[in-house]
Amino acid sequence: MSRIDSGSSPFKLSNLVKAATDVISKATAKPAKPEVKKRADGFTDKHVPSLTESYEAGKSKQAQLKKLATGEGKLNADGSTTTTTERKKKGATTKQEVTTSREKFTGKTKLKSETTVTEKSGRETKAKFSAETDVLRRATSTQSREVTTKKGDKTTVESKSTAVDAYGNKQVTKGKTTSVEKGNTTTSDTRSTVTGAFNTSQSVAEHKTVVKDGDHTTTRTTKDSKGSTFALSNGVTEFKDGKFTLKDSADWKKQSFNKEKGTEHEWKLKDVPTPDAGFTQKKASGVQSKLDKAKIAGDLAAAAGLKKTLVETPKFDTAKLSELEAEKAHFVGSKVGTNGETKVTVGANGVDAVYKRGASAGLYAQHNDSVEGTHGKASYQAGAKLEAKANVDAQGKLNLNGLDASASAKVGVSAEASIKGKLESKPLMKLGGVDITASAEGSARVAAEAEAHVDAKAKFTRNPPAAILEGSAGASAVVKAEADVKVAAGPFSVKASGYASAGAEAKASGVIGYQDGKLKLGGSLGAALGVGLGGSVNVEVDVAQIGTMAKKAADQNGDGKLGLDDVTAGAKNLGNAAMSGVSSAASTVRSWLPW
Repeated sequence: MSRIDSGSSPFKLSNLVKAATDVISKATAKPAKPEVKKRADGFTDKHVPSLTESYEAGKSKQAQLKKLATGEGKLNADGSTTTTTERKKKGATTKQEVTTSREKFTGKTKLKSETTVTEKSGRETKAKFSAETDVLRRATSTQSREVTTKKGDKTTVESKSTAVDAYGNKQVTKGKTTSVEKGNTTTSDTRSTVTGAFNTSQSVAEHKTVVKDGDHTTTRTTKDSKGSTFALSNGVTEFKDGKFTLKDSADWKKQSFNKEKGTEHEWKLKDVPTPDAGFTQKKASGVQSKLDKAKIAGDLAAAAGLKKTLVETPKFDTAKLSELEAEKAHFVGSKVGTNGETKVTVGANGVDAVYKRGASAGLYAQHNDSVEGTHGKASYQAGAKLEAKANVDAQGKLNLNGLDASASAKVGVSAEASIKGKLESKPLMKLGGVDITASAEGSARVAAEAEAHVDAKAKFTRNPPAAILEGSAGASAVVKAEADVKVAAGPFSVKASGYASAGAEAKASGVIGYQDGKLKLGGSLGAALGVGLGGSVNVEVDVAQIGTMAKKAADQNGDGKLGLDDVTAGAKNLGNAAMSGVSSAASTVRSWLPW
């Protein structure tokens, strides 16, 4: 009978029992959940509910969306994070992709999801959902569903999308496209309706014919739309010059007639030229030509000041219409004149040219004045004018990469009457060493305008190879009434504006050129007749002024430093300021009383 070692040997009975127990425990234990890395965009569970509150996809799909939106993902170049998944079940393949992003400064969050289900029969269903919250935590969302079925030479696409704005208004778009392919010709008809807030409804009918003849493709389209639409834009933010602005706007339009026609020809070239043949140098980071290097070097040299002005005409304005904006202006009569500038420079980065000319003639009647009293200042501007203008604007750049030039011309005539007014108080108080004032200003304008314009663009580039000529022309006749008002107090201000319009418009455009290995020739015509209403609200916060006020307010003893002694001095100053403020307010009220 063998003897079991009872010493410190690894074959000791207790050690063997422990090792066996460990093996059994590991074999029967549930696998540990993999650790989920924090998303690069900082997106967490708390961001998802407000974004998906109007997502009508069922609890199970919302749970899956939440898992993808907050799970481990791939970092994109724009700072967003994308998570993807793919699964096969019952003969169908389902792919889902979720992208999220969050702005650090404003806290705005965005979520975008796309799911594609492909069945063996060829039927494909795409579901999309996108949402975002703005700095005020207002949520907007859009969800859509598109089903594509093929039967023989016929393809049918049915779609529905619902957009919800920050105030709960819904815009529903339903559409159906039927395409029939016979030989080298594909004909498609699309019918869609858009219904929105305030009982708006617009119908669109579009017919398209695509004919392929070898490498030549011809596309002809006609589009007819009528009805009314309502659009609300909210949450547009801007931070500039120390001021934070939040913009909201709404537009309503009704068109009784709107038709467009277009034709496009496209040729696929067999021998596609490669950029810089004979000049390219392969590098690990890609392909960069000697000419590209020369162009970059030239741009840097020009930035350093290595360029010469060949022709320059300083800006001039003989009509001097700006004089009508002067505070004390009083003018009745005519003004006729020209304006413009010319400049041509040459340097290591090529040739730059600018040519601008304008002419104006009009009859004007305007009176401006201002009055200053005990409590503040009031001013106004009132005027009427009948005016005709013509402008030409051309500019171009020629360098080692090619030519990029554009030109436009516009002729218009208008008649209008307008009035502006402004009230501004004297300093009401000091806060943080900054004078706090209150103001209100507004304007109103009624105008009838008619204009015609022509725009052209030419672009010939070496890398990527392209040669494009584009042009458009249009004319419109519109009657428009608009007004705005702005109220401000200290660093905060609110501006509201609105308009009403009625008129007609005609337009034409065309393109001819080579790009992306294809030769293109196309053009379109359109005409519209309708009325519109719109408005906007901007909230502006002067962040820089608040910072100045906060700094001065914190430094109570005025020694230029912040410390505990400022707390003591602040308490004392606050008490004195409160008593002084009550006394000043009582005196002001008494001065306004008629007795």
